[in-house]
Amino acid sequence: MRRFTLALAAATLALGVTAASAADLGQRPVYKAQPMQVAIYNWTGFYVGGHAGYAWGREEIRDNITGVSGKTDPSGFIGGVQAGYNWQVSQWVFGIEGDWSWANGDGTAAIPGAIVKSQYNWYSTLTGRVGYAVDNTLWYVKGGAAWADADYSIGGAKVGDSRSGWTIGGGLEYGFAPNWSAKIEYNYLDFGRDNIAAPIGVSADSQVHLLKGGLNYRFDWGKGPVTARY
Repeated sequence: MRRFTLALAAATLALGVTAASAADLGQRPVYKAQPMQVAIYNWTGFYVGGHAGYAWGREEIRDNITGVSGKTDPSGFIGGVQAGYNWQVSQWVFGIEGDWSWANGDGTAAIPGAIVKSQYNWYSTLTGRVGYAVDNTLWYVKGGAAWADADYSIGGAKVGDSRSGWTIGGGLEYGFAPNWSAKIEYNYLDFGRDNIAAPIGVSADSQVHLLKGGLNYRFDWGKGPVTARY
């Protein structure tokens, strides 16, 4: 019995020493996982696409002799193509884009001695773009040069006029597949006042609004992954 008691005491003492030693070691350090790098939608690359929409304008036709004016305000549907290149840096997207739109916008105004009809045949722009991407959603603004081609019928005489001006606009583009995106966009075009070669001295002051929706296909040539921390 004495031997059993001594053995039990020795075991209890050893257990206490072991527990004290473990407590002295302290808790194990907690390691925090590094942020995971997740690939996001990549807007970089050359793209081509098409669009369709509507154009409405404000155009003042003025008789340069009398100073009397009238408004043709041409409007109609548009449809065309675009091409450009995007370069994404983090969430910022920089690019350049050119587009061409067939148009059927027309309008009529009366000035002293003649009825003037304007018919717009096409619009074109060359712009720089700056956008901010949230994964596959891109908000952007754009601005640059604009051109238009129009025919004018003045008192039975028909003349053509090519116009140049500037444009500003913006839009929203959504990538619904790795290489495909859809967009909706607004452009304001200003061509200022221009003299029209006609039997009587006539000038046109023209501004145009374009609202269009489109599709783009983006090529993968030389683009690398874009990542974000989560």
